[in-house]
Amino acid sequence: MSNAISYLAQLVGMPTLTVEVAANELALDFLEQFFAERGMHCQRWQFEGCGALSASTRKDNHKTATVCLSAHNDIVSGSKELFTMREQGGKLYGRGVFDMKFATAGYMQLVDELHQEGTLRDYDFNILITTDEELTKGYGKSGVSGLLRSGFRPRVAILPDSTAPGWAIEKVAKGWWRFDLIAKGISVHSARPWEGDSASMKLVEALHELKEHFKDHGPLTDSLNFGAINGEGVYNQVPDSISAKVEIRLASDQSWPKNKAFVDGLCQRHDLAYNTFSLVEPMKPILDDPLVDTYRDVVERVVGKRPEGHISLGGSDAPYFTEAGIPCIVSCPLGGKHHSEDEWLDKESFLQFVPILRAYLAEVADTPAVSVDKRTAKV
Repeated sequence: MSNAISYLAQLVGMPTLTVEVAANELALDFLEQFFAERGMHCQRWQFEGCGALSASTRKDNHKTATVCLSAHNDIVSGSKELFTMREQGGKLYGRGVFDMKFATAGYMQLVDELHQEGTLRDYDFNILITTDEELTKGYGKSGVSGLLRSGFRPRVAILPDSTAPGWAIEKVAKGWWRFDLIAKGISVHSARPWEGDSASMKLVEALHELKEHFKDHGPLTDSLNFGAINGEGVYNQVPDSISAKVEIRLASDQSWPKNKAFVDGLCQRHDLAYNTFSLVEPMKPILDDPLVDTYRDVVERVVGKRPEGHISLGGSDAPYFTEAGIPCIVSCPLGGKHHSEDEWLDKESFLQFVPILRAYLAEVADTPAVSVDKRTAKV
């Protein structure tokens, strides 16, 4: 069995749900020991109560490595069976195989190989593992954003956290607007609803109108989700307050003002209000960089096909790198169904991951780190 597959099976067996801080700390302990035993220099951080690990080839390059290999080790919940990886029909199944423990497993094999060959010190890179990507804390409160605020500035980042078909490169990532849609009313006994003002009826009517507005949503358009409807009422009482968690994925630069205008009108029509939890505009990674072109060349050599650009439907930590002026390559093996009971990773595609990383490091990271690009922006 390939070391990467064996390491992935170990990682899948760790119940590192994004809300389980203790489990994630144990996983970071395991990874820190693994990397340190192979000659990597390790540092740990805490951001908003969640841990992060940096493992670097050189003692002084945690913040200034040429290449940052980034991944998150936290996962969403799943049935007990998902925490034992299985293989069927050329695919690997289990919680986190695609989102995105495969990346950490690949980094482990990469370090293992370079250590055994005695060439680890020849390369200028670091590995960044965070444990809070799946946790909705509000934009700008993640481990990656915290490290960037502290001066973390790699020359280029590789983040294999994408919904793209195998090895395509993210050219646009949809943004999102997350808000609580709130209805207020007057509470009375449910035997006489006409004497009150039902908050729930207002909200239901508004949600129906919102749903109809997005009835044709798809991969290239804005899209809608109701995450939860929250209230504390009982069967025989007209509620005076109720709310819904709403997310609109934003496909273009015009999406936010257009959707805000619609929601403002919706609130006027149904006597509602909203509180924004987070707003992230669509992000276009920095792709006009020689280090990104080199990645395309390497993938073409290893896989036999030059990676195309792709519009990503999901979110990731990539926007934090982009805002800091750091090219971030979001590209991954073939897989799918993340966050579902059928999450899978194509075995053949996964086994191309470490050869791609090795070839890329040989091209761009076998010399001392270059100066940070002056495009660096405030995070």
